[in-house]
Amino acid sequence: MKTPTLITLATALGLSPMMTTPACAEAPHSSVALRTPIRYAALGASDTVGVGSRTPTRENWTARIHAALPGNTVYERFARSGITLGEAVKVEVPRAIAFRPTLVTMWLSVNDALGHVPLPTYQKSLQATLERLTRETEAQVVLLNVPDLAALAPGHASPQARAQLRETASAWNAAIAAAARPYGQRVLVVDLVPASKELPQHASWLSSDGFHPSPEGYQKLADLTLEAMHRAGLLPTAEAAD
Repeated sequence: MKTPTLITLATALGLSPMMTTPACAEAPHSSVALRTPIRYAALGASDTVGVGSRTPTRENWTARIHAALPGNTVYERFARSGITLGEAVKVEVPRAIAFRPTLVTMWLSVNDALGHVPLPTYQKSLQATLERLTRETEAQVVLLNVPDLAALAPGHASPQARAQLRETASAWNAAIAAAARPYGQRVLVVDLVPASKELPQHASWLSSDGFHPSPEGYQKLADLTLEAMHRAGLLPTAEAAD
């Protein structure tokens, strides 16, 4: 996947000053910890492949989550660089369901947002995916949303361009939250926006292409996800583990 420029981002996202920006909210939290042994299926694109890291198999963010889970966890990645959710519905999702997971993480939104996929089309695919995962498996679904894309823009980007990128990400995240909401505790949305706003102060979170995470960035993604899972009661707190 080529590093997008600001122009590519703006064009691909179909930016418009008339775009609305409803608030994004996380799905209701669960208080029931995952049963062990956990069967963990990771759905994703280049981030789950590990593009931008030295040893992709070990340094992608889902492998780092696996390393933090109980030792008897069974882990399988279902990922392909550049894939969109619409493509993953045909390729990754059926294989993940056949794996019989009890935990699914999914980060399949950025390629859609940057790839001319209409937001209503994406939301429909997401609703169908969540319906299948919650109906055909016993899995807890952990869904990552769209980060602050403006933080990935070049340094010379104008304030107006950055504002438009943030508006677009906000609209996509509102759609993701709305799709997840009917599933209540079964779908936990992890909000990447607050941490991604810190990217300008943490250049080490990005790889040399300026877009994909670095090993440090993958660890940050894993930490954010694990923290959200702890807060939701899916994993024991550090104090309880001690």
